[in-house]
Amino acid sequence: MKILVVGGGGREHAILRKLKENPTVTELYCAPGNGGIGYDATCVPIRATDIPAMVAFAVEKAIDLAVVAPDDPLVLGMVDALTAAGIACFGPTAAAARIEGSKVFSKALMQRYHIPTADYAVFCEADAAMDYITTQNRFPVVIKADGLALGKGVIICQTLEEAANAVQDMLLGGRFGKSGSTIVVEEFLTGPEVSVLAFTDGKTMVPMVSSMDHKRALDGDKGTEYRRDGNHCSQPVLHTGHCRAVHGNHLFTYYGCHERRGLSLLRLPLFWPDADPKRPEGH
Repeated sequence: MKILVVGGGGREHAILRKLKENPTVTELYCAPGNGGIGYDATCVPIRATDIPAMVAFAVEKAIDLAVVAPDDPLVLGMVDALTAAGIACFGPTAAAARIEGSKVFSKALMQRYHIPTADYAVFCEADAAMDYITTQNRFPVVIKADGLALGKGVIICQTLEEAANAVQDMLLGGRFGKSGSTIVVEEFLTGPEVSVLAFTDGKTMVPMVSSMDHKRALDGDKGTEYRRDGNHCSQPVLHTGHCRAVHGNHLFTYYGCHERRGLSLLRLPLFWPDADPKRPEGH
C-alpha cells in the first residue's frame, strides 16, 4: 500500500511512525514533511495547501490512501479534490471541516443542537463588540477570531482595556486578516480541559481514549494561551461514569448532527468545571 500524509509537523510525524508499523505499507510519502520526517518517509516539496499539485502527485504515484492532517488544506477542500480524483482519503470534507474553520459556524451548530457550550456573541464591528463587553462586565472574557489563525486567534482578556485592544487589533487592525474580520466574544470557562476523540465513517463511531492538553507555559499558567505545548493520555479528570455522560450528551449528539457530512474524526475539547462540561468550540 502507498500512503501519502499531508503536512509537516509533529502530528504528521507521529501518524507516519504508526503507519510505518503496518506490514502492508510499501511506500510512505509526506508533503511537505520536514528533516525529521525524512528518516521515516519520502518528503515531497509540495505545500500542504497546494491542492492541484498534491492531487497531481497522488495520481502520478497511484497513492492508495491520503491522510490530510492540517486544518488549512482540509478547510480548503483537499479531501474533496483527492476523492474526486479517485484517491481514498482519511480526513473531513470541506463541509465537515467548517466546524474547525469557523468558530461562528461551530458555535451556531452547537446552539442549534443543544450541545452545551460557553455563552457567546458574534460581531463584525468594533463599537458593537465593545458595547456588549462593557454591558456584560464579566472578566476574564475571551475574544476569538472566527477563522483559522495558526492557533493564535484566541485572546483571554483580564480587563476592559485588554478586551478593547484585542477587538481593535482584530476588527480594525487586521491582525489575523480575513480570519479576524468577524469575532466571537465568549464566556471564560474554568476547570481542566479534556479532549474526547472518536473515529467515524459516517455510519459508525468508535470513541478513543481521552487526553488533556498542556495549553499554557510557565508556572501558575502565566504563559500565552494556545501555545500547543503538548498533551498527555490518559488523564485524571474523566472516569467511566463521566465518559458515558460525555458520549451521550456531547459526542453522539455532535455525531448525529454531522452524519453523512464527510467526517472521519471527531474531537471534542471539553472544559470540565464543577457543573456540566461545556465545549468551547468545535473540531
